[in-house]
Amino acid sequence: MEAMAIEHEPFALAVDDPYLSALIGTMEEPQGSSTAELAGQLTLSWWDRHGTGPSPAELFDEMFSNPDWERIIDDPGRSLVQRLEQRELLQRWLLSYWSRIGAITFIPGHDDVIRPGHLPSQAGDEL
Repeated sequence: MEAMAIEHEPFALAVDDPYLSALIGTMEEPQGSSTAELAGQLTLSWWDRHGTGPSPAELFDEMFSNPDWERIIDDPGRSLVQRLEQRELLQRWLLSYWSRIGAITFIPGHDDVIRPGHLPSQAGDEL
């Protein structure tokens, strides 16, 4: 069976949103798969060191060297409270994405810690 290519037109945003751009940039290929794989590897490593998985905040601190998200993502049009809400939304989307592709295991509202997902077992496997 021959693989079918999916063609689509890129979508245009009505307004440039710095947090959405950061989310898309983190998930966008070719770095998207390697970032997700890193999340899985760090979760597994955390589990080996601590006997449990990291919290979402601990995983993000480990992955991104404890960044000051509100400084990194320049969004002067929003108040600090709005930027904090946007950061939390961005992080929830990343956790959901990484869970969906199997890099980690995490159910929002149910899990307190992130568990390792399915990491590729062969060099050619993809997430």
